[in-house]
Amino acid sequence: MATRVEWAERVERWERSGLSAEKFARREGYKPKQLYWWRWKLRADGPSKPSPPSSTEPPRFLPVHVVADVVPVAPEPIEIALPNGRVVRVRPGFDPATLERVLALAAEETPC
Repeated sequence: MATRVEWAERVERWERSGLSAEKFARREGYKPKQLYWWRWKLRADGPSKPSPPSSTEPPRFLPVHVVADVVPVAPEPIEIALPNGRVVRVRPGFDPATLERVLALAAEETPC
């Protein structure tokens, strides 16, 4: 006869399997009613794992490493519409001196 611990393991395997009680029980060689009953019994009685022993030892902490997003979201470029109808698009991280020269050139009126 199976013990409470064995039934707890069986119920856990059944729930992880994604199978119906009928299919899982047939595969393992017992009745679906037994699975349902033991699942109910184990839940009604609460967790079967023993509580950790009390200790005077302080808790230990593990190091945590923060990792940046795998795919950073690129901000939208800035659009500068000039009075002559030209549009300059500037992406983040631009060089201000270069932008100044580009704007000066783009603002010049060119003969048609």
